[in-house]
Amino acid sequence: MGEAFTISHKKPAAQQKDTKKEQQLENLHVYTVTMKQQNLTSSTLYFQCRPEEERVEARVDTPGGKFDPNTTKCVIQVAAYGSKPAADEATEKECTLNTGLSATLHTSSTSFTFRCPKGSRLLPVNFDKAYEGLECKKKRSIARMGLGASLLEGKSATSVTTASPSSTEAATDSSSRAETVAAQAAVEVLPAYTFSVSEFPEKDVQVCYYCVDGSLKKEEINTRAEVCKALIEVKGVPKPDHAASSGTATFSTNMLVMAGAILISSALVMSISA
Repeated sequence: MGEAFTISHKKPAAQQKDTKKEQQLENLHVYTVTMKQQNLTSSTLYFQCRPEEERVEARVDTPGGKFDPNTTKCVIQVAAYGSKPAADEATEKECTLNTGLSATLHTSSTSFTFRCPKGSRLLPVNFDKAYEGLECKKKRSIARMGLGASLLEGKSATSVTTASPSSTEAATDSSSRAETVAAQAAVEVLPAYTFSVSEFPEKDVQVCYYCVDGSLKKEEINTRAEVCKALIEVKGVPKPDHAASSGTATFSTNMLVMAGAILISSALVMSISA
């Protein structure tokens, strides 16, 4: 976790008036994660709870590590907010309940940041999963959608902050500007979510998230009442060999391929004759 975070371990406090509960807590452990230094950018921390007698290193091929439910009893996901907002306020979009939000990502635009309205929450809860397809009904691991992507929770640009009197003075150099930022204390920190693509799929992929009313019970969520659907379409990027072998190439493209082949052949002949 680096120097920014520490984790401490202690036994749970004894329940002097409840002997039965004290026996239940006897073999339990309490861990406290503390952010000692706030990084500039946000990050996600994962912890796994496993039996003490089976010490197996966690695999990190998926967020949180790929785990065996027989040995891993619980995975804890912690969003560690950075001091920098997830995106500029002009770029960040709000997914208002009873409406929808859509975005298209391609090689020139690889990320999209949105926020849920105050009093709502995001589904699915696990950052390594999302709903797939235009209907947004099938929950699936992002790693199995044929693309390299991730969801990161950070601080919304709309978070309300208050500045101390000293920070209202004009900043004249880099050091004073740093002090101004440090002097701002968050009054109400709101979450924002950034979906980023690092590897594009060969075909278009639709990824969905829901913002749901925070007061809804689990059994009521499936009704999709009082929700906002954030639909993200990731444009496919065909591999070069697939594009060249397909029958949909235009005449001009074929001519370019042929010309390239002639140039390569000429270069080979010159190399051999030399």
